[in-house]
Amino acid sequence: MAQISIVPKSQLEGTMRLDAEYYQPKYTNAVDVVRKHGSFSELGQFAKVLRGRNPRDYSDNGIPIIRAIDLRDLTKTEDFLYANPAEELFFLKPRDILISSIGEGSIGKVSVFQDDAKCATVSEVSVVRSTDYNPYALATFLRSKYGYLQLERRITGSTGQLHLYPKDIVTVIVPLLPNSVQQTIEEINIEADREARKSKTLYFQAEQLLLDEIGFKDLDLSPQLYYTVPFEKTREANRLDAEHFQPKYERLLQHLTGTGKSEPLGNLVVQPIRRGLQPNYMEGGKVIVVNSKYVGKQFVNIEQAERTYLEFWHGSIRAQARKYDVIINSTGWGTIGRANCILHDEKTVVDNHVTIIRPDKQRCNPVYLALYLNSKPGQMQTEKWLSGSSGQIEIYPLDLARYVVYLSTMELQQKAADLVIQSWEARQKARQLLEEAKNKVEDLIEGKA
Repeated sequence: MAQISIVPKSQLEGTMRLDAEYYQPKYTNAVDVVRKHGSFSELGQFAKVLRGRNPRDYSDNGIPIIRAIDLRDLTKTEDFLYANPAEELFFLKPRDILISSIGEGSIGKVSVFQDDAKCATVSEVSVVRSTDYNPYALATFLRSKYGYLQLERRITGSTGQLHLYPKDIVTVIVPLLPNSVQQTIEEINIEADREARKSKTLYFQAEQLLLDEIGFKDLDLSPQLYYTVPFEKTREANRLDAEHFQPKYERLLQHLTGTGKSEPLGNLVVQPIRRGLQPNYMEGGKVIVVNSKYVGKQFVNIEQAERTYLEFWHGSIRAQARKYDVIINSTGWGTIGRANCILHDEKTVVDNHVTIIRPDKQRCNPVYLALYLNSKPGQMQTEKWLSGSSGQIEIYPLDLARYVVYLSTMELQQKAADLVIQSWEARQKARQLLEEAKNKVEDLIEGKA
């Protein structure tokens, strides 16, 4: 339904913003609620907002560089790029607030840099350095609806060229929370960070347990400049592309089959491997929709996932993903092959870019299977079997069925799965703590606390 908002000329914020979007009721209402809280101030009164600096080149080592995409989870240091320390970089200080300031989908993400390690950031990240306001409390406010709506309001540009400038961030209206509340918010944030790091450590332990059992580190997976393949193998695979037949893949598969403890994935399922269906999205729907965007590196990102109608779930059995199903992203560079085990209880469907694998639990623990598919042996098989051209790559159910799965003892499978589940629980606790902090701030602003 269309909304009409009439703003008196006297309330226009100068002549810099005359666009109707800036004066949408959701934005003006957010500012009104903060002002009614009592004490408030513009962010620029107690903090500096700076921009990072892009390095000339990235390298394999040196100073870690935090980009806007990294603000989704700063504990994933393995995703950081590096730059030469001799370059003129923008170095971060502990307790700097980082705001993603460019790009549709990620703009407005807020994190606190908590490490003492030397790191730098880029021009797509705005850095807020607070002098008189607890940075954890300020970051929590900026993540809350009253802070984020103000950031969203200040985004300029068109689709694909969105920007959030420091000169606009400093004008955000911030409630002046009591020092005791700010300290409480910091304590909750630090506990959340502790749980997030615990989650990462537990998952790493599970992966190392698996790789050690396989003997992966002893394999020679170095590339070869040239190699030959018998024609019979190309006919068997129905492939002629050289990438598919790289010797490193053959050495991996020979090692796995040579253990006598491996099986094709297609032999380990209780129903055919299949893709989901494309639903119609509905805001506030009762059913979670997992598309390729929300199949994470380890776990399903259900918090940001889309929603659909309950009727779609009932009428689309093919798309239903049950608890302990394994789902795998089947399209897209950078994310293809990511696998998650469904660990939540809510009704869930997947779209037609995500594939459902329902393993026989008597032979293959589903949490272990997702861990295996995410590990290097699983990812190498994704590289081998993917097909298509740049931007249109796919992994088909028929090819997934050919993956060779190393089947450890059920005891070791369970041990690895327990570590993954503990990792998931720690991750959930971290998210719940951040939500708790945000709710405390919102309740205080609204006069509920």
